[in-house]
Amino acid sequence: MTVFIIISIAIILVSIGLLLRPLLTERDSISYERQAQNIHFAKERLAELEEQLKNASISATDYEALKLEIENTLAEDIDMATQAEVKSDKPSTGSNRLAIAALCLGLPLAAFGVYMIIGNPASVTNEQASNTQNQAAPTSAQQNQVEALIRGIEQRLAEQPDDLEGWSLIARTYLSLGRYQDAQNAYLKVLALGGEKPSTYAALADATALLANGEITAEATMYINKALGMDQNNQQALWLAGLGALQRNDDAAAKDYWGNLLQQLSDMPEQQQELREIMAQSLGSAPAAPAVANNTNQTTTTQPKPSSNKSPALILEVSLSNELASKASPNDLVFVIARAKNGPPAPLAVKRLTVAQLPTTVTLTDADAMMAQFSLSAFPDVVVRARVSKSGQPVASAGDLQSAGIEVKNSHAESVSLTISDVID
Repeated sequence: MTVFIIISIAIILVSIGLLLRPLLTERDSISYERQAQNIHFAKERLAELEEQLKNASISATDYEALKLEIENTLAEDIDMATQAEVKSDKPSTGSNRLAIAALCLGLPLAAFGVYMIIGNPASVTNEQASNTQNQAAPTSAQQNQVEALIRGIEQRLAEQPDDLEGWSLIARTYLSLGRYQDAQNAYLKVLALGGEKPSTYAALADATALLANGEITAEATMYINKALGMDQNNQQALWLAGLGALQRNDDAAAKDYWGNLLQQLSDMPEQQQELREIMAQSLGSAPAAPAVANNTNQTTTTQPKPSSNKSPALILEVSLSNELASKASPNDLVFVIARAKNGPPAPLAVKRLTVAQLPTTVTLTDADAMMAQFSLSAFPDVVVRARVSKSGQPVASAGDLQSAGIEVKNSHAESVSLTISDVID
Protein backbone atom coordinates (compact mmCIF):
# COMPACT_ATOMS: atom_id res chain seq x y z
CA MET A 1 0.00 0.00 0.00
CA THR A 2 2.61 2.49 1.09
CA VAL A 3 5.14 2.08 -1.68
CA PHE A 4 3.42 4.32 -4.21
CA ILE A 5 2.64 6.98 -1.60
CA ILE A 6 6.25 6.98 -0.39
CA ILE A 7 7.62 7.31 -3.88
CA SER A 8 5.19 10.08 -4.79
CA ILE A 9 5.86 12.28 -1.77
CA ALA A 10 9.59 11.53 -1.66
CA ILE A 11 9.97 12.54 -5.30
CA ILE A 12 8.15 15.82 -4.69
CA LEU A 13 10.08 16.73 -1.53
CA VAL A 14 13.46 15.68 -2.87
CA SER A 15 12.75 17.64 -6.05
CA ILE A 16 11.95 20.78 -4.06
CA GLY A 17 14.68 20.40 -1.44
CA LEU A 18 17.54 19.42 -3.73
CA LEU A 19 16.80 20.25 -7.33
CA LEU A 20 15.60 23.80 -6.72
CA ARG A 21 18.57 24.72 -4.54
CA PRO A 22 20.93 25.41 -7.50
CA LEU A 23 18.26 27.58 -9.09
CA LEU A 24 17.79 29.59 -5.92
CA THR A 25 21.50 30.35 -5.77
CA GLU A 26 21.27 31.72 -9.30
CA ARG A 27 18.37 33.98 -8.28
CA ASP A 28 16.54 33.26 -11.51
CA SER A 29 13.01 34.67 -11.34
CA ILE A 30 11.61 31.63 -13.12
CA SER A 31 12.98 29.40 -10.37
CA TYR A 32 10.88 31.20 -7.76
CA GLU A 33 7.71 30.64 -9.75
CA ARG A 34 8.45 26.94 -10.16
CA GLN A 35 9.35 26.68 -6.48
CA ALA A 36 6.00 28.13 -5.48
CA GLN A 37 4.16 25.82 -7.84
CA ASN A 38 5.92 22.72 -6.54
CA ILE A 39 5.50 23.67 -2.88
CA HIS A 40 1.81 24.20 -3.51
CA PHE A 41 1.66 20.82 -5.25
CA ALA A 42 3.44 19.10 -2.34
CA LYS A 43 1.07 20.64 0.21
CA GLU A 44 -1.91 19.39 -1.77
CA ARG A 45 -0.58 15.84 -1.86
CA LEU A 46 0.27 15.84 1.83
CA ALA A 47 -3.12 17.28 2.69
CA GLU A 48 -4.82 14.54 0.71
CA LEU A 49 -2.74 11.93 2.54
CA GLU A 50 -3.89 13.33 5.86
CA GLU A 51 -7.44 13.34 4.57
CA GLN A 52 -7.11 9.63 3.82
CA LEU A 53 -6.12 9.04 7.43
CA LYS A 54 -9.12 11.03 8.67
CA ASN A 55 -11.45 9.08 6.38
CA ALA A 56 -9.97 5.77 7.54
CA SER A 57 -8.73 4.98 4.03
CA ILE A 58 -5.46 4.08 5.71
CA SER A 59 -4.90 3.01 9.30
CA ALA A 60 -3.00 4.99 11.89
CA THR A 61 -0.37 2.26 11.99
CA ASP A 62 0.12 2.48 8.25
CA TYR A 63 0.24 6.25 8.44
CA GLU A 64 2.98 6.20 11.08
CA ALA A 65 4.87 3.54 9.16
CA LEU A 66 4.57 5.67 6.05
CA LYS A 67 6.08 8.69 7.79
CA LEU A 68 9.00 6.59 8.99
CA GLU A 69 9.60 5.15 5.56
CA ILE A 70 9.46 8.61 3.98
CA GLU A 71 12.15 9.81 6.39
CA ASN A 72 14.35 6.85 5.51
CA THR A 73 13.80 7.39 1.80
CA LEU A 74 14.61 11.07 2.05
CA ALA A 75 17.72 10.37 4.10
CA GLU A 76 19.03 8.01 1.42
CA ASP A 77 18.24 10.39 -1.41
CA ILE A 78 19.76 13.37 0.37
CA ASP A 79 22.91 11.39 1.04
CA MET A 80 23.17 10.50 -2.64
CA ALA A 81 22.62 14.12 -3.65
CA THR A 82 25.22 15.32 -1.17
CA GLN A 83 27.79 12.96 -2.59
CA ALA A 84 27.02 14.26 -6.06
CA GLU A 85 27.46 17.87 -4.91
CA VAL A 86 30.85 17.13 -3.35
CA LYS A 87 32.14 16.08 -6.75
CA SER A 88 31.63 19.58 -8.15
CA ASP A 89 31.45 22.95 -6.38
CA LYS A 90 31.07 24.95 -9.59
CA PRO A 91 28.09 27.29 -9.99
CA SER A 92 25.22 25.95 -12.06
CA THR A 93 25.58 26.51 -15.77
CA GLY A 94 22.72 27.43 -18.06
CA SER A 95 22.34 23.82 -19.19
CA ASN A 96 22.34 22.62 -15.56
CA ARG A 97 19.58 25.07 -14.70
CA LEU A 98 17.51 23.86 -17.61
CA ALA A 99 17.99 20.25 -16.58
CA ILE A 100 17.04 20.99 -12.98
CA ALA A 101 14.00 22.96 -14.07
CA ALA A 102 12.85 20.09 -16.27
CA LEU A 103 13.19 17.69 -13.36
CA CYS A 104 11.30 20.00 -11.04
CA LEU A 105 8.38 20.00 -13.42
CA GLY A 106 8.59 16.39 -14.53
CA LEU A 107 9.14 14.61 -11.23
CA PRO A 108 6.21 16.11 -9.31
CA LEU A 109 3.94 15.38 -12.27
CA ALA A 110 5.22 11.81 -12.34
CA ALA A 111 4.54 11.56 -8.60
CA PHE A 112 1.03 12.81 -9.18
CA GLY A 113 0.46 10.17 -11.83
CA VAL A 114 1.54 7.45 -9.41
CA TYR A 115 -0.58 9.00 -6.69
CA MET A 116 -3.66 8.62 -8.87
CA ILE A 117 -3.29 4.89 -8.29
CA ILE A 118 -3.15 4.91 -4.50
CA GLY A 119 -5.81 7.61 -4.27
CA ASN A 120 -8.34 4.84 -4.81
CA PRO A 121 -8.76 2.91 -1.52
CA ALA A 122 -9.78 -0.18 -3.44
CA SER A 123 -6.60 -0.16 -5.46
CA VAL A 124 -4.57 0.22 -2.25
CA THR A 125 -6.07 -2.95 -0.87
CA ASN A 126 -5.56 -4.75 -4.13
CA GLU A 127 -1.93 -3.69 -4.29
CA GLN A 128 -1.28 -5.09 -0.82
CA ALA A 129 -2.72 -8.41 -1.93
CA SER A 130 -0.80 -8.46 -5.18
CA ASN A 131 2.53 -7.71 -3.47
CA THR A 132 2.28 -11.01 -1.59
CA GLN A 133 2.17 -12.97 -4.83
CA ASN A 134 5.40 -14.04 -6.43
CA GLN A 135 4.52 -16.82 -8.81
CA ALA A 136 0.88 -16.27 -9.67
CA ALA A 137 -0.37 -14.91 -12.99
CA PRO A 138 -1.04 -11.15 -13.30
CA THR A 139 -4.02 -10.13 -11.15
CA SER A 140 -6.90 -7.92 -12.09
CA ALA A 141 -5.77 -5.60 -9.28
CA GLN A 142 -2.49 -4.93 -11.05
CA GLN A 143 -4.31 -4.22 -14.28
CA ASN A 144 -6.70 -1.91 -12.44
CA GLN A 145 -3.77 0.01 -10.96
CA VAL A 146 -2.27 0.68 -14.37
CA GLU A 147 -5.65 1.63 -15.80
CA ALA A 148 -6.25 3.98 -12.86
CA LEU A 149 -2.92 5.66 -13.50
CA ILE A 150 -3.75 6.18 -17.16
CA ARG A 151 -7.27 7.45 -16.44
CA GLY A 152 -6.00 9.91 -13.86
CA ILE A 153 -3.43 11.44 -16.20
CA GLU A 154 -5.87 11.46 -19.12
CA GLN A 155 -8.46 13.24 -17.01
CA ARG A 156 -5.96 15.87 -15.96
CA LEU A 157 -4.89 16.39 -19.57
CA ALA A 158 -8.51 16.76 -20.64
CA GLU A 159 -8.75 19.62 -18.15
CA GLN A 160 -5.33 21.04 -19.04
CA PRO A 161 -4.70 20.12 -22.69
CA ASP A 162 -1.67 22.41 -22.96
CA ASP A 163 0.22 20.64 -20.16
CA LEU A 164 3.48 19.78 -21.97
CA GLU A 165 4.96 17.80 -19.08
CA GLY A 166 1.73 15.84 -18.68
CA TRP A 167 1.77 14.78 -22.33
CA SER A 168 5.43 13.79 -22.00
CA LEU A 169 4.63 11.64 -18.99
CA ILE A 170 1.69 9.88 -20.56
CA ALA A 171 3.64 9.34 -23.80
CA ARG A 172 6.36 7.50 -21.87
CA THR A 173 3.73 5.54 -19.97
CA TYR A 174 1.93 4.48 -23.15
CA LEU A 175 5.23 3.42 -24.72
CA SER A 176 6.30 1.35 -21.71
CA LEU A 177 2.91 -0.40 -21.63
CA GLY A 178 3.05 -1.33 -25.31
CA ARG A 179 0.30 1.11 -26.37
CA TYR A 180 2.34 2.26 -29.34
CA GLN A 181 -0.40 4.08 -31.24
CA ASP A 182 -1.33 6.09 -28.15
CA ALA A 183 2.35 6.75 -27.48
CA GLN A 184 2.87 8.00 -31.00
CA ASN A 185 -0.12 10.34 -30.74
CA ALA A 186 1.03 11.64 -27.37
CA TYR A 187 4.57 12.36 -28.60
CA LEU A 188 3.12 14.20 -31.60
CA LYS A 189 1.11 16.28 -29.13
CA VAL A 190 4.32 17.04 -27.20
CA LEU A 191 5.88 18.31 -30.42
CA ALA A 192 2.81 20.40 -31.21
CA LEU A 193 3.14 22.06 -27.79
CA GLY A 194 6.72 23.04 -28.49
CA GLY A 195 8.55 20.13 -26.86
CA GLU A 196 10.96 19.63 -29.75
CA LYS A 197 13.92 17.84 -28.20
CA PRO A 198 16.19 15.07 -29.50
CA SER A 199 14.88 12.68 -26.87
CA THR A 200 11.28 13.35 -27.93
CA TYR A 201 12.00 12.67 -31.59
CA ALA A 202 13.98 9.53 -30.70
CA ALA A 203 11.16 8.20 -28.51
CA LEU A 204 8.63 9.03 -31.23
CA ALA A 205 10.76 7.08 -33.72
CA ASP A 206 10.82 4.15 -31.29
CA ALA A 207 7.03 4.19 -30.91
CA THR A 208 6.56 4.45 -34.68
CA ALA A 209 8.89 1.51 -35.32
CA LEU A 210 7.24 -0.64 -32.65
CA LEU A 211 3.86 0.20 -34.13
CA ALA A 212 5.19 -1.29 -37.38
CA ASN A 213 6.32 -4.51 -35.64
CA GLY A 214 9.91 -3.35 -35.30
CA GLU A 215 10.37 -2.03 -38.83
CA ILE A 216 12.23 1.26 -39.12
CA THR A 217 9.79 2.84 -41.55
CA ALA A 218 10.25 6.00 -43.59
CA GLU A 219 8.29 7.90 -40.95
CA ALA A 220 10.43 6.50 -38.14
CA THR A 221 13.56 7.38 -40.13
CA MET A 222 12.34 10.97 -40.47
CA TYR A 223 12.05 11.26 -36.68
CA ILE A 224 15.46 9.65 -36.20
CA ASN A 225 17.01 12.17 -38.56
CA LYS A 226 15.29 15.00 -36.67
CA ALA A 227 16.80 13.74 -33.40
CA LEU A 228 20.27 13.35 -34.87
CA GLY A 229 20.00 16.75 -36.54
CA MET A 230 19.53 18.29 -33.09
CA ASP A 231 22.00 16.01 -31.31
CA GLN A 232 24.24 13.82 -33.43
CA ASN A 233 25.24 11.85 -30.34
CA ASN A 234 21.74 10.92 -29.12
CA GLN A 235 22.20 7.29 -28.14
CA GLN A 236 18.64 6.07 -28.75
CA ALA A 237 18.56 7.71 -32.17
CA LEU A 238 21.96 6.23 -33.11
CA TRP A 239 20.78 2.75 -32.09
CA LEU A 240 17.58 3.06 -34.12
CA ALA A 241 19.43 4.55 -37.08
CA GLY A 242 21.79 1.58 -37.08
CA LEU A 243 18.87 -0.85 -36.98
CA GLY A 244 17.20 0.97 -39.87
CA ALA A 245 20.35 0.85 -41.96
CA LEU A 246 20.72 -2.85 -41.19
CA GLN A 247 17.14 -3.49 -42.32
CA ARG A 248 17.88 -1.65 -45.57
CA ASN A 249 21.00 -3.81 -46.04
CA ASP A 250 23.14 -0.67 -45.80
CA ASP A 251 25.89 -2.18 -43.69
CA ALA A 252 28.23 0.78 -44.16
CA ALA A 253 25.69 3.22 -42.70
CA ALA A 254 24.85 0.83 -39.86
CA LYS A 255 28.55 0.58 -39.03
CA ASP A 256 28.86 4.38 -39.00
CA TYR A 257 25.87 4.87 -36.69
CA TRP A 258 26.82 2.11 -34.28
CA GLY A 259 30.48 3.09 -34.43
CA ASN A 260 29.46 6.54 -33.17
CA LEU A 261 27.33 4.90 -30.49
CA LEU A 262 30.32 2.83 -29.40
CA GLN A 263 32.20 6.05 -28.71
CA GLN A 264 29.32 7.34 -26.59
CA LEU A 265 29.54 4.17 -24.48
CA SER A 266 33.24 4.61 -23.72
CA ASP A 267 32.56 4.85 -19.97
CA MET A 268 30.31 1.77 -20.04
CA PRO A 269 32.60 -1.10 -21.14
CA GLU A 270 30.04 -3.89 -20.72
CA GLN A 271 27.46 -2.18 -22.91
CA GLN A 272 30.16 -1.22 -25.37
CA GLN A 273 31.32 -4.81 -25.60
CA GLU A 274 27.75 -6.07 -26.13
CA LEU A 275 27.21 -3.60 -28.96
CA ARG A 276 30.58 -4.51 -30.43
CA GLU A 277 29.53 -8.18 -30.45
CA ILE A 278 26.19 -7.35 -32.08
CA MET A 279 28.06 -5.43 -34.79
CA ALA A 280 30.47 -8.30 -35.32
CA GLN A 281 27.61 -10.75 -35.72
CA SER A 282 25.25 -8.67 -37.84
CA LEU A 283 27.78 -6.69 -39.88
CA GLY A 284 30.62 -9.17 -40.03
CA SER A 285 33.07 -6.78 -38.37
CA ALA A 286 33.37 -4.25 -35.59
CA PRO A 287 36.07 -1.99 -34.12
CA ALA A 288 38.75 -4.23 -32.68
CA ALA A 289 38.86 -4.92 -28.97
CA PRO A 290 40.65 -7.56 -26.89
CA ALA A 291 37.39 -8.86 -25.46
CA VAL A 292 36.07 -9.58 -28.94
CA ALA A 293 39.25 -11.35 -29.93
CA ASN A 294 39.11 -13.51 -26.83
CA ASN A 295 35.57 -14.63 -27.64
CA THR A 296 36.05 -15.19 -31.36
CA ASN A 297 36.53 -18.92 -31.19
CA GLN A 298 33.58 -19.36 -28.89
CA THR A 299 31.08 -17.30 -30.85
CA THR A 300 31.91 -18.34 -34.40
CA THR A 301 32.42 -22.08 -34.15
CA THR A 302 28.72 -22.84 -34.04
CA GLN A 303 26.75 -21.97 -37.15
CA PRO A 304 22.95 -21.76 -37.31
CA LYS A 305 21.33 -25.09 -38.12
CA PRO A 306 18.44 -25.44 -40.54
CA SER A 307 15.14 -24.62 -38.86
CA SER A 308 12.76 -27.46 -38.16
CA ASN A 309 9.22 -27.36 -39.44
CA LYS A 310 7.87 -26.71 -35.97
CA SER A 311 8.89 -23.47 -34.31
CA PRO A 312 10.11 -23.80 -30.68
CA ALA A 313 8.02 -22.21 -27.96
CA LEU A 314 9.75 -21.50 -24.65
CA ILE A 315 7.29 -20.81 -21.83
CA LEU A 316 8.82 -18.53 -19.19
CA GLU A 317 7.33 -17.51 -15.84
CA VAL A 318 8.83 -14.12 -15.02
CA SER A 319 8.66 -12.55 -11.56
CA LEU A 320 10.43 -9.92 -9.43
CA SER A 321 11.72 -10.92 -5.99
CA ASN A 322 10.29 -9.20 -2.94
CA GLU A 323 13.78 -8.06 -1.97
CA LEU A 324 14.15 -6.00 -5.17
CA ALA A 325 10.56 -4.77 -5.43
CA SER A 326 11.46 -1.38 -3.92
CA LYS A 327 14.23 -0.88 -6.51
CA ALA A 328 11.84 -1.00 -9.48
CA SER A 329 9.00 1.26 -10.56
CA PRO A 330 5.86 0.03 -12.37
CA ASN A 331 6.89 1.64 -15.67
CA ASP A 332 10.42 0.21 -15.78
CA LEU A 333 10.94 -1.90 -18.90
CA VAL A 334 11.53 -5.65 -18.58
CA PHE A 335 13.37 -7.52 -21.33
CA VAL A 336 12.99 -11.30 -21.55
CA ILE A 337 15.82 -12.59 -23.73
CA ALA A 338 16.98 -15.89 -25.19
CA ARG A 339 20.53 -16.27 -26.53
CA ALA A 340 22.39 -19.18 -28.07
CA LYS A 341 24.52 -21.08 -25.53
CA ASN A 342 27.22 -21.66 -28.16
CA GLY A 343 26.71 -19.18 -30.94
CA PRO A 344 26.24 -15.50 -31.73
CA PRO A 345 25.89 -13.08 -28.80
CA ALA A 346 22.95 -11.31 -30.45
CA PRO A 347 19.60 -12.27 -28.88
CA LEU A 348 17.63 -15.02 -30.65
CA ALA A 349 14.31 -13.82 -29.21
CA VAL A 350 13.20 -10.83 -27.13
CA LYS A 351 9.97 -9.85 -25.41
CA ARG A 352 9.43 -6.41 -23.82
CA LEU A 353 7.22 -5.96 -20.75
CA THR A 354 6.93 -3.60 -17.79
CA VAL A 355 7.34 -4.22 -14.08
CA ALA A 356 3.63 -3.51 -13.63
CA GLN A 357 2.90 -6.69 -15.61
CA LEU A 358 4.91 -8.92 -13.28
CA PRO A 359 4.55 -11.70 -12.37
CA THR A 360 3.54 -13.01 -15.77
CA THR A 361 4.08 -15.81 -18.25
CA VAL A 362 5.58 -15.15 -21.68
CA THR A 363 6.28 -17.41 -24.63
CA LEU A 364 9.32 -16.90 -26.85
CA THR A 365 9.14 -18.19 -30.42
CA ASP A 366 10.80 -17.57 -33.78
CA ALA A 367 8.38 -14.66 -34.20
CA ASP A 368 10.32 -12.82 -31.48
CA ALA A 369 13.64 -13.00 -33.38
CA MET A 370 15.54 -9.74 -33.92
CA MET A 371 17.04 -11.04 -37.17
CA ALA A 372 15.46 -13.75 -39.31
CA GLN A 373 18.75 -15.61 -39.80
CA PHE A 374 19.20 -16.05 -36.04
CA SER A 375 16.16 -17.59 -34.38
CA LEU A 376 15.35 -20.09 -31.63
CA SER A 377 14.87 -22.96 -34.02
CA ALA A 378 18.41 -22.48 -35.38
CA PHE A 379 20.10 -23.28 -32.05
CA PRO A 380 19.14 -26.31 -29.90
CA ASP A 381 20.78 -24.99 -26.70
CA VAL A 382 19.81 -21.54 -25.43
CA VAL A 383 20.14 -19.41 -22.30
CA VAL A 384 17.11 -17.43 -21.11
CA ARG A 385 17.17 -14.45 -18.78
CA ALA A 386 14.89 -11.61 -17.65
CA ARG A 387 16.17 -8.10 -16.89
CA VAL A 388 14.62 -4.89 -15.56
CA SER A 389 16.23 -2.02 -17.46
CA LYS A 390 16.52 1.14 -15.38
CA SER A 391 17.69 3.10 -18.43
CA GLY A 392 14.92 1.82 -20.70
CA GLN A 393 17.50 0.55 -23.18
CA PRO A 394 17.97 -3.09 -24.28
CA VAL A 395 21.71 -2.98 -23.48
CA ALA A 396 22.43 -4.05 -19.89
CA SER A 397 23.88 -1.40 -17.58
CA ALA A 398 24.87 -0.98 -13.94
CA GLY A 399 21.86 -0.79 -11.65
CA ASP A 400 19.69 -3.03 -13.80
CA LEU A 401 17.95 -5.93 -12.09
CA GLN A 402 18.15 -9.39 -13.62
CA SER A 403 17.50 -13.08 -13.14
CA ALA A 404 20.06 -15.84 -13.37
CA GLY A 405 20.62 -17.23 -16.87
CA ILE A 406 18.89 -20.59 -17.29
CA GLU A 407 20.15 -23.07 -19.90
CA VAL A 408 17.40 -24.98 -21.70
CA LYS A 409 16.82 -26.87 -24.93
CA ASN A 410 14.82 -24.99 -27.53
CA SER A 411 12.46 -27.99 -27.51
CA HIS A 412 11.83 -27.65 -23.76
CA ALA A 413 8.09 -28.04 -23.28
CA GLU A 414 7.63 -27.26 -19.57
CA SER A 415 7.60 -23.72 -18.19
CA VAL A 416 10.84 -22.22 -16.87
CA SER A 417 10.87 -19.89 -13.84
CA LEU A 418 12.88 -16.65 -14.12
CA THR A 419 13.01 -14.72 -10.84
CA ILE A 420 14.65 -11.29 -11.07
CA SER A 421 16.73 -11.25 -7.90
CA ASP A 422 20.16 -9.80 -8.75
CA VAL A 423 21.47 -6.25 -9.24
CA ILE A 424 24.06 -5.59 -11.96
CA ASP A 425 27.11 -3.85 -10.49
